[in-house]
Amino acid sequence: MAETSKKRPTPRKPTKRKDAKEPKQPKQPKLPKQERKAVVKKATARSAATKKVATARASGDGASKPKLSIPHPSASALNPKKALERRKAEKDKKGAVSQPRERRERHQREKTVRLVISIALGIFALLIVGIVAYFALRNSPAFEITKVEFEPTEHVAPEDVENLAQVSAGSTLLNVDTVAIEESLKKNPWVASASFEFEFPNTLRIIIEEQKLDALVLMSSGTVAWYLGEDGAWIEPVMIEAAEGQSVNDAALEIAKKDGCLLITDVPATIEPEAGSVATDASIEAVQKFREEFSDGFASRIVCFRAPSEENVSCVLDSGVEVSLGEPEEISQKEKIVEAFLEQHKGSVVLINVRMPSNPTFREIASENVQGGDESSSEQTDAATE
Repeated sequence: MAETSKKRPTPRKPTKRKDAKEPKQPKQPKLPKQERKAVVKKATARSAATKKVATARASGDGASKPKLSIPHPSASALNPKKALERRKAEKDKKGAVSQPRERRERHQREKTVRLVISIALGIFALLIVGIVAYFALRNSPAFEITKVEFEPTEHVAPEDVENLAQVSAGSTLLNVDTVAIEESLKKNPWVASASFEFEFPNTLRIIIEEQKLDALVLMSSGTVAWYLGEDGAWIEPVMIEAAEGQSVNDAALEIAKKDGCLLITDVPATIEPEAGSVATDASIEAVQKFREEFSDGFASRIVCFRAPSEENVSCVLDSGVEVSLGEPEEISQKEKIVEAFLEQHKGSVVLINVRMPSNPTFREIASENVQGGDESSSEQTDAATE
């Protein structure tokens, strides 16, 4: 009897209810581009390794089967959510480390600012206190001037200072008008300036600085000379008393050398100096122009100027040589010509005339004839002029 085969019943598929809804899968966070590339690369490598293993098994060559190491993706690569959490944790860790340092730096800055503000406020407060104290004490009788001291100078007598330095009654060391006192002292032409020292509580000390002498000016007639200061102002007259057999010019030269100043003689008698006024005569200004434009070395060798007029200025050197300069023009060229003659005729020349630089002349010792520069002296003069 033939066996009849029984068919197995086909399992019934579960039917879905129409109203049943499939649960939504949670949306995976999107990985950054670099991590997505790493995940794809690892998955590709794993797939290639799996294919190699399958090929080796199919060939049946068990002896030559290589041992392959299949890389496994890390947990962060397989789970993007964990990778984001790990990155966030690392970032929070770095921030936690840097936060104390930032707090310390911020605290230090705030501390420095507070210190600077405190110092500034302290200085301002001291300044206010000092100003208030000054105005409170400047008229105080405790600092009233009861004694004025000064040291007399060579040309300023004590009685001159007493008469000129009038300190107002009730003046104190804090409110005394030193500018007015100095202006009053300058009425004496020998006073160049005055400085003051305050010796608390009641003493004012005055220090006088005298005018520095620049020249002694002797008029063409008479025996009266005037001192001229470095500021160009007349100071005071002086009588020239010549000894027996001595000229007035020689006596004046001795006084000028003693006082360490220059002598200017033969100045027109029409000049009327006034103490404290500036010398504005043309002959004096011509001499000053020569002195300013001469070199320091040449000017230091001049002991005397003669200035009867602006166009007729001459000088005498310390060697005794007289130089006729004329008017104050082409001064540097005239100096070079004089130096050339002095070098060529050492010790023998007594007079050099450079009124006309283009035609200079000279006179030698024991010679009454005035000579012009010869060919060699002209060449030397030209070289000096160049």
